[in-house]
Amino acid sequence: MTATAEDRLRRANEYIQEAELIRREKIGNLHVLANLYHAMMNCLFALLDVKDIGKLTHADVIEEFERRYMQSGVFSTEFSEALHFTYNITHECDCDHMKPPEDEDINRLFPVAARFVSAVEEYLKRD
Repeated sequence: MTATAEDRLRRANEYIQEAELIRREKIGNLHVLANLYHAMMNCLFALLDVKDIGKLTHADVIEEFERRYMQSGVFSTEFSEALHFTYNITHECDCDHMKPPEDEDINRLFPVAARFVSAVEEYLKRD
């Protein structure tokens, strides 16, 4: 595992921990969801060994992840589905009229994001 991947996975775990704190303190589901999204994105950055995103967009990174890892069946589709769900909400806008994610969304996504971090760590340790 590269130093970049290690750093990205450390960040992913920090985002999971922060999401748990925000969730426990009932600060807001949108903030929890944003942290889960960033945890998953850092997993993609680790897998693709992205130190600096540069001119890439998150959509570019997600597309590359799906091409390399989802089409070949390396990771479960539940991870891709969770990633797309969180991407769609976090990239819509930060508007006041936007409906925040429901508790059931967070309850469903939280364990998926945590499993994704673990799955990526295990995958990269084998590499």
